[in-house]
Amino acid sequence: MKDRKTDKKMWLFALVLLVSLFAGTGNAAVNPKLILADHSVSEDPALPGHTVTLKLQLENIDNINCADMVTVQSSASYPLSISGSDIQYIGSICPESGGNGTASFTIPVDSVATTGTYPVSVITTYEKDASTFSESNIINLRVGGEPSFTASVASSNPVDIYPGDSASIKVAFQNSGAGRADSARVTLTAPNGIDVKWAGSSQELGTIQARGIASATFQIEAQKNAAPGTYKLSALLEYLDENKNSSSQRFDLNVPIKQNAEFGADAGTSGQLFAGETKDVSITLTNTGTEIAKKLKVKIMPLFPFSTDGTVRYIDSLAPGESKTLDYEVTADKEGTAGDQIAGLLINYENADGEKFSDSIDLSLSVKSKGLTYYLLTYWWIIALALIAAYFAKRRGKVFKQSLKS
Repeated sequence: MKDRKTDKKMWLFALVLLVSLFAGTGNAAVNPKLILADHSVSEDPALPGHTVTLKLQLENIDNINCADMVTVQSSASYPLSISGSDIQYIGSICPESGGNGTASFTIPVDSVATTGTYPVSVITTYEKDASTFSESNIINLRVGGEPSFTASVASSNPVDIYPGDSASIKVAFQNSGAGRADSARVTLTAPNGIDVKWAGSSQELGTIQARGIASATFQIEAQKNAAPGTYKLSALLEYLDENKNSSSQRFDLNVPIKQNAEFGADAGTSGQLFAGETKDVSITLTNTGTEIAKKLKVKIMPLFPFSTDGTVRYIDSLAPGESKTLDYEVTADKEGTAGDQIAGLLINYENADGEKFSDSIDLSLSVKSKGLTYYLLTYWWIIALALIAAYFAKRRGKVFKQSLKS
């Protein structure tokens, strides 16, 4: 009977020991588990040049064990960075205290960042009973922004534009914003004095990336009578932002028109020639422009029915409003048709800065028909001789008749 009681006690002791062992093994096998339960950003999307706060919410999902020595480390790459310490120490996160912990990081966004999604890496480490555990997470932080443009005349060909000149101007559009512009289109208009070639007054630029640049080349013409000065051309840029919203910006572009010499010529009555005639023609050349012309070389261009011997006339200088007379020997072709005709003057000269220019202007000359007046003027001496001869012949006849009567 005593042995049976002893065996029963031994079995009971063994059972208690076994239960204790299993209980101890169970407690040793359960570890705390931290997760990133939630996060928030103070500005979403973050704008270039701004600084945002990233707040992390940690949760211990184990309901028994504490997570000890909790640290959170964050890292980011361009255009994001971590301001201040990139490690925060939280201590312990225990179930009895709610099982939650928070960490915050300050993240500056570079001022020239472009729109997009950029990763922030978060590594959480903690301990339990001398064992170390870690969790890794990636948080995608959005950077947003709108296109924003500046415009300028990048180049001009020729560099200096004078009244009457045609020129190509290249206009550059710089997107200094963080957003992309799609379906960009530019239209150029000009004030009185400058004409924009209508066929190219509107041009498609397509997509302009954030921090990107696009250019358009326009053909313009300064009117012959355009006054010197600075003219404001207007460029209207229309585009869609990344959200497909329509936007536009208008820019004033300064285009200077420089002062220049202009010329007019008048031959007066000396410019009237009979067909087949060669005569000296006096031409009055006037500077009708706004700048002095120097070292002028002037010649008549041989346009039918007029021709010259190719003589070049020289003028040292011709101030605005000043006139000087040049003499040329001009021949009207014998086949020339009667009436007003257009000849031309070719003028090479320099401005006050020594820049060389060439200009051609119309010169009005006329061809007269050989009517009675022409023959009277041309052959008057023959007619006079004939009249004198007739007079003397008549007189001689009278004297002869008188001699016969006597």
